[in-house]
Formats: sequence, structure tokens, C-alpha cells
Amino acid sequence: MLRYGGDGGPYGEYDEEDIDDELVTLLFHAALFAEDENPRTGLERRVDLLSTAVGVAGPAQGPVREELDRAVLGLAEHLEATASPSDVIELFLRDLLRTGVSARFDRTVETAYLRRAEIREEEGDFGGARHDRACAARIGAGLPDQGLLFGPAPGGDSHDDSGQGALF
Repeated sequence: MLRYGGDGGPYGEYDEEDIDDELVTLLFHAALFAEDENPRTGLERRVDLLSTAVGVAGPAQGPVREELDRAVLGLAEHLEATASPSDVIELFLRDLLRTGVSARFDRTVETAYLRRAEIREEEGDFGGARHDRACAARIGAGLPDQGLLFGPAPGGDSHDDSGQGALF
């Protein structure tokens, strides 16, 4: 990347946008071939490379964003099958793929919250289980995983909450 000649070297002046485009291309291609002996490590590397590429791409992130969405979904489904529900939830909390973009991803995360709620309940953590069930309900309803700005807390006595207490 430095050979583009930012110092007026043999390659002349560089255009920052060209360098960004080249970097996105390199990250994108590296992500397509990211493999490891451990499938989870390969999938995580792919997500990390594509996430970086999306950050560099700015407004022109179309195909890179789509590939990141597919990679995050693939990692979430792999984690659902091979890891703990908390691993799926941690991936969700990285905010790489928003709710409402992929119904499969939303169901995977919702299921992870419900499974973790069951585990917490079995361990006697009823407050944690209630929180996880509330998160699952919000994801199932297509709502963001954030609290209310004004009004009663989730699970309160108000049965006719219009949702206007949420910030957005």
C-alpha cells in the first residue's frame, strides 16, 4: 500500500480514495479465503476482515456489507451449533448485523437468549433469566435491544405501553 507513493516517490501522488478502494479489495479477498484448522477461528477471522473492510469502504460498501452480513450469519449459526448461547449473544452485541436485516440471524439470536434464560433459571439466576427472555422478546418483535428512555421498565405493570418511551 505504501508503494502508491504518498511522498511523491516513483509512483507519483496518491489518491486516498484509491488506496481505500485497494485496501477494501485486499481485505475482501483475504476474507473470502480465510480458513483455519478450527472452523470457528476461520469464520471469526473472516468476520473481522470484512468488518474492517466495511469500516474503510464508507458509503460504497454494498457488496462488502452483504458479504459481512453473510459471514456474521454463518458464524452465528456455527456458534449456535457448537458453542454456548453466550457466544452467539456476544457476537450479536458486537452490532455487526442489526436486527431486522436477516430473519435467520434474528431467530438464531432469539433462540440463544431463550436457551441462556433456561440455563440461568436452572442455576437459580431468575433475574438474569427474566432479562434474557425480555431480550428474546424484543428481538422476536423486531425491536432494538435497548432500554426505555422514559416510562416503566420492561416487565412493569403497564399493559398498554405504546412504546413511546423508547428513544427511537
